[in-house]
Amino acid sequence: MKEIRIKDAIIGLKDKAQPIFGSVKYQTPLNRKSIFEIKTKERKITVPMHQLKIVIFKFNERSFDFIFKNQAYFDKQDFNYWDKATSKLADHNLERSF
Repeated sequence: MKEIRIKDAIIGLKDKAQPIFGSVKYQTPLNRKSIFEIKTKERKITVPMHQLKIVIFKFNERSFDFIFKNQAYFDKQDFNYWDKATSKLADHNLERSF
């Protein structure tokens, strides 16, 4: 198993109406039983993968990645769209994670 750390992400949880912002840590390979540790400025939250709606983060300077429906996805084609949309939602440009 390998530990993955995402520095700056927008996280949607099933029991929260509003997204939260922070860093995310988890072990690979991802599966339905994977546990995610989310750190915000105020607290640390530990949730199983099935409690996540979505995790959006900037993978590098050319790609945004998503964890959605228990799978990882990436988008290189619409980078400018996601950069603008996430900056507006988070009130800052997301840091690249890798």
